[in-house]
Amino acid sequence: MHTVVVGGTVVKRDGRLVGIDLAAARNGVDATVSYLRETLGEEAWLRGQNPDLPQAELFDNPYQYTDYGSGTSE
Repeated sequence: MHTVVVGGTVVKRDGRLVGIDLAAARNGVDATVSYLRETLGEEAWLRGQNPDLPQAELFDNPYQYTDYGSGTSE
């Protein structure tokens, strides 16, 4: 977007953020990540970054586009 206004304040102009110190934000994120890695330990940190995901359970969705009168959404 060219310009974004939030609550009457321009927060993005000409495709660039306005009034934010991105370097400070990045430094804050880096400090948080470093703290968590040190506190949790590397193994727990990596496990949290790649969690085991449960098997997805699929449900029949009657609102899908289907052939009219087929009686199924497959």
